[in-house]
Amino acid sequence: MDYVKIKGKDFQDCLMQMKMKYGQEAHVYEHRVLTEGGLFGTGLLANKMYEIDVAIPEKASSKERVEKKLNDLRELLKKKTNSPSSPVVKKSLDNLPQFQSKKLVAAEPLQSVRTRAHANIDFNYDEDREVQELLSSTLEDISEVAEEEMYFAEQEKRSDYRTTSQNSKEESQEIGLSFQKEMIHRVPENKDLLSPALDKLKNKFINEGMSQAYASELMEEVAQHLSPLEKGRIASVWEKAADVLEDRIKVDSDLLSGTKKGKRKVVFIIGPTGSGKTTTVAKLAAKYFLHMGKSVSLYTTDNYRIAAVEQLKRYADTMDLPFYSVKDVRKFKEALLRDGSELVLVDTAGYSHKDRETLYKMKEFYSALGENDQLENILVISSTVSRQNAVEVSKAYEELGYNRIILSKIDETDYLGSFLELADTNHKEFAYFSVGQDVPFDIIASDKKLLAECVVFPEKMKGMTGEEFTAKN
Repeated sequence: MDYVKIKGKDFQDCLMQMKMKYGQEAHVYEHRVLTEGGLFGTGLLANKMYEIDVAIPEKASSKERVEKKLNDLRELLKKKTNSPSSPVVKKSLDNLPQFQSKKLVAAEPLQSVRTRAHANIDFNYDEDREVQELLSSTLEDISEVAEEEMYFAEQEKRSDYRTTSQNSKEESQEIGLSFQKEMIHRVPENKDLLSPALDKLKNKFINEGMSQAYASELMEEVAQHLSPLEKGRIASVWEKAADVLEDRIKVDSDLLSGTKKGKRKVVFIIGPTGSGKTTTVAKLAAKYFLHMGKSVSLYTTDNYRIAAVEQLKRYADTMDLPFYSVKDVRKFKEALLRDGSELVLVDTAGYSHKDRETLYKMKEFYSALGENDQLENILVISSTVSRQNAVEVSKAYEELGYNRIILSKIDETDYLGSFLELADTNHKEFAYFSVGQDVPFDIIASDKKLLAECVVFPEKMKGMTGEEFTAKN
């Protein structure tokens, strides 16, 4: 058993390095937290690092195993050839078609290799179990090593080391594995080949809700920003993926953004039942009134959920804000005429996104707005719904027209990748993230870096609170 130490920025980073360097058989037998640097040796402002002790089982490498088994197979075939009672061997392994380039792109399927072996070696495998078992195990090891050679050879091709290609070919002839010459044939190059680290992250995104097409597109973009060496490091791939995602995210947390001078902003908070619209309206009202000093009034057009109306009224009374429950367009228009606020927040009824007729009725309230009113719809989507449901909601409310999204209930979900994909593919912006039920604190302004990191590292969402909101004020 061999033992090594690995350092990283956190425990997960150490684990990723261990798996990448030493494979699945390596395991952690001890870990600790270290500090590096510090002011005058006091530990003040020191960087916290993690270190793990890793145990690595001692075993022969895959290439060594293949060479040994091929040598054993040659010796066995030689003995049987020289034996008077043995069947006649048509061709030796050395006479099989030779592989002429070190740049492997894909290995021949195992079954195809078996077929060619049968064609060149005239044995009765049903009777000669010894040869059959040795050849079978050798082919399995060949397939294993070939996968590794495929990846590293593709990295060599992409790095375009043309000046050293001739030297590489000569080295292949001298120290290359014999199985490359005997058991594998050349096939057309696959330019879309990804590294194991990129494939792993791609599968992770798909399992967490992203579509396969979007995850593949991301990995291709990430690969373009990495060197051949970095593509083999999980930590490098994940960090670059966060950077790529950050560039794709659009945010705008100012509800008054784009409001023309002399205009009043009227914001309709729309979304399906249970998405968290009412508490979101209360949180936004607190932010703009209590912490930004804006004049704000609250409205509700919800004629069905009495409890929701009472809840919003209590929030308004607590903050001493004007509150209006409007059941039709006429009352809404009358209230707006008396209202002198610069920001009007409207809590709408939670209709099903499949109820198109009710969605159309919501548009009737827009006719109550005056010339000095500037309308905007902001869609609230719960991060607990499936990707398919979120897509359906997004499409349904597109008929009302909206550009910004408030992502709610982040404290109740595990993954956010599908919502980033939704906003990116539909050219939408994120306005706010709701991270709990506590009014007014559990809401934070949308942040590109935060969302990107939460998609790549979902554990960052654990314990997320609205402290950022408090700290800014």
